[in-house]
Amino acid sequence: MTSQRLRNVVGILLLTLVSSALADNVNDPHEAQSQYAAGKSLMREGDFREAQKIFDELTEKYPVSDHLDLYIFQRAKAKYYLGDYDYTVTSLNYMLDRFPKSGLLAHIYFFLGNAHYLNGNVNAAFTNFLNSYRVSSDKRLDQILLSSIAATVENASKVTLSGGDFESIPVSKRCHIAQFVAKVLMSRGDSTQAISVIRACNQESSPQIDGDSRARKADLKIALVLPLSGDLMPHGEEIYNGAVIAAHDFTAATGRNVELVPYDTKGDAVDAAGLISKISRDNSVIAAVGPLTSEEAAVSSATLVCGDLPMLIPAATQAGLTRLSNTSFQMSPNIELEGIVMADFAVKNLRADTAVVITSTATNFLKMTNAFVQRFKQLGGKVIAVEYYRPRDKDFGPQVKDIKRELLGKLSDSVRYISPGGDTLELDAVPAHVDCIYMPGDPEQIKLLVPQVNFYDLKGVFLGSDGWASELIYQLGDNVTKAAVFPSAFLEKESSEINLKFSASFDMLYGKRPGRLSALGYDAVKMVADSYISGANSRDRLVKKISDFSGFQGASGKLSFGPSRENVELSIYRIEKGRPVLVTAQNPTAELIESKR
Repeated sequence: MTSQRLRNVVGILLLTLVSSALADNVNDPHEAQSQYAAGKSLMREGDFREAQKIFDELTEKYPVSDHLDLYIFQRAKAKYYLGDYDYTVTSLNYMLDRFPKSGLLAHIYFFLGNAHYLNGNVNAAFTNFLNSYRVSSDKRLDQILLSSIAATVENASKVTLSGGDFESIPVSKRCHIAQFVAKVLMSRGDSTQAISVIRACNQESSPQIDGDSRARKADLKIALVLPLSGDLMPHGEEIYNGAVIAAHDFTAATGRNVELVPYDTKGDAVDAAGLISKISRDNSVIAAVGPLTSEEAAVSSATLVCGDLPMLIPAATQAGLTRLSNTSFQMSPNIELEGIVMADFAVKNLRADTAVVITSTATNFLKMTNAFVQRFKQLGGKVIAVEYYRPRDKDFGPQVKDIKRELLGKLSDSVRYISPGGDTLELDAVPAHVDCIYMPGDPEQIKLLVPQVNFYDLKGVFLGSDGWASELIYQLGDNVTKAAVFPSAFLEKESSEINLKFSASFDMLYGKRPGRLSALGYDAVKMVADSYISGANSRDRLVKKISDFSGFQGASGKLSFGPSRENVELSIYRIEKGRPVLVTAQNPTAELIESKR
């Protein structure tokens, strides 16, 4: 395997490490329990060196403990995270010899596979991943192992496999993993070995690479069409990880199986469209989640113009994506909606008649600006000036001064301005007033722009974009942000029951807090699974069911689909005391939700 390929795949393995999904209730003396809890806390915080010291001490002090295997395992994990893969391999191999019936066996094999992989020993990695899958009874771990096995096979310089490699796998799981590996082999053009592997199921025909698995039947099959390699892989993995949690929760609650079938777009729009077209022809797949980017989603949606596959687009924000087909859904509010919502809020809630705009020339912010300006004018307001800055600009004085001159008009040089304190003011220091100032942008530039607007004494209610949902902005202080108002669909909904439950499950499996993309992956699978269990067990029924969603409470927030199947739930926040506070006024997008009824 080339070093570049190794770097491309390491992310999959590191992002999917099982951190605390183990039954590790320690009933040793109280001191040992306290030490163990401290060690686990240090692991979660990333202080692996101190954690290793604690597990070293536990191993030495309690050599006959019933939990000795757990102490040694956690010590090996700490060394793994510190990059000492040779020690990890030695320690975990010792555990296999010393504790052959340990309840940690599946996880020992899993981490052993990761350590071998990162040491460049791909064959040993594959063997240990397969052994982990063989003894695992944890469906969440099984899903992670499928990703690890796929990455190992896809990126190996040479693969030598046959049906015999799978004979030790229990019959109930053998066909599933053999079919899965066969598909990966087919994707790399190795049809001969794919056919050899599939014989582990006593099937002589070629494997069905379009997702038609004849292994253990799942109640519903969902395709995950995401970048699982390349530069965008971390983002695809986030969505994938959230989807795994949703599938597990659904199975735990209903007893029904969800099969998540991953497809790698590599971040390429053409590849994504080809995969969606292939999946659309596979009637065993009830829905697809993805692709990631707006470009991928646009081309993929266009391929469904005559299809019936429901496609839930988690993160893409370009406007108009869902208008290219009748079965695609956009879960993240599009960027134009941000401008529309701010214009609605300005006119309907602030009673604003006038506005000025200072915007970045980045494409997304230009689209927000155009939407704001059109909507504000449509509602009877007057946009007095629009000023632009480049994405790397730091000095915004010229833009602010131009707006002030527009507001104050052309004045004679002989005119003098006197402050309330009796001081003569230069033109730039004269206060200028407007009802509202719309400033969409990235937080890195907004944190520089807003203080300069204040410095030049341009006054008006600050209206922002989702970029204002950042600690960089909150930390400016209320005297700078001045109760600014901005829309966001992505602020953490920590108080919601579903978000708390999702976050706990995610932390248990991955050892970290979930991000926005993980929450979106969770919600996408949850929407499909919840709809399926309520009777939407075909593609056309699923499309109708999800189209009617209004106020669906997900881990990422509320989702309501408007007439074009775009999420129109966009909450509005005000910055108060250095924190975002939800504005309780009626959501201006409510009319979009009602218009489809």
